[in-house]
Amino acid sequence: MRVKTEARRQIIIDTAKKAFTEQGVKQTSMSYIAEKCGGSKATLYNYFSSKEDIFAAVMESSVTFDVASAFQKLSTETDLKTALFDFGFHYLQSVLSPELVAIRRMAMCDNSQSDISRYFYKNGPAKGQAIAAEYLSKQMEQGELIKSDPIVAAAQLNALLDAELLGPYEMNLIDKPDDEQLRQVVETAINSFLKIHQN
Repeated sequence: MRVKTEARRQIIIDTAKKAFTEQGVKQTSMSYIAEKCGGSKATLYNYFSSKEDIFAAVMESSVTFDVASAFQKLSTETDLKTALFDFGFHYLQSVLSPELVAIRRMAMCDNSQSDISRYFYKNGPAKGQAIAAEYLSKQMEQGELIKSDPIVAAAQLNALLDAELLGPYEMNLIDKPDDEQLRQVVETAINSFLKIHQN
């Protein structure tokens, strides 16, 4: 029996990511990944139990989880507007990275009966929204924001941040914005959010 190696596992992840990006998750079989890795399906299954398991590893090895770190900018130790701005800037930097856009496309285009879209949502957008809702709830309790449903408020915050750039960028209608453009977009989004949620 061959000994598992981290290097071999990474080769599988990199190969699968390329295949998923080029031809879609649904169209990529375990046999195809094994062939491109220069090994057998048996070797592949020694590392991963399913295609969904490989997708999860691709997601975790990408910048997808950098989005979660952006939500950590939501600190009650920083004044509200500064915390929201820092979060918004790092959030947009992450979601507008080409690597994450590719992973979002993989998940959104997967219309099979697999758990790929569900896994992406649960470990990406849903996890981030829960962190944001908890933060906003604390700000409501402290009187910094009008009391409302924090889950809805978190969804509105994300929608305002996504509204101007995410769709056009994902459809290749615009180039990736520079930091100054991001700052302007975030400033507008946060100001709009505060007009709705502050007295």
